[in-house]
Amino acid sequence: MEHLDATEAAQDAPADLSALSEHEMQTLACRTELATLFRGIQGIAGLAACNLETGGSVQDLCGLFSALGQLDAKATDLAGRYGVLISTQGVA
Repeated sequence: MEHLDATEAAQDAPADLSALSEHEMQTLACRTELATLFRGIQGIAGLAACNLETGGSVQDLCGLFSALGQLDAKATDLAGRYGVLISTQGVA
């Protein structure tokens, strides 16, 4: 299985952002932030899984669940915003 580097650049982000419209910039920023949130959710979920597998403390697990809930709420809001941005692409 290949190892994916979390720091690799977005594959279809243009090198020169000055040519992007305001809407395209907002969409790119939203997409990037949403991807970052998903990576955070992935990391926290991994820590929660390790906690459960190793019989870690309940307090730590509760903290991880709380963090997952907060990241989920942010991702849900941001996914809605991203949906609006991509649905209005080219409408202006």
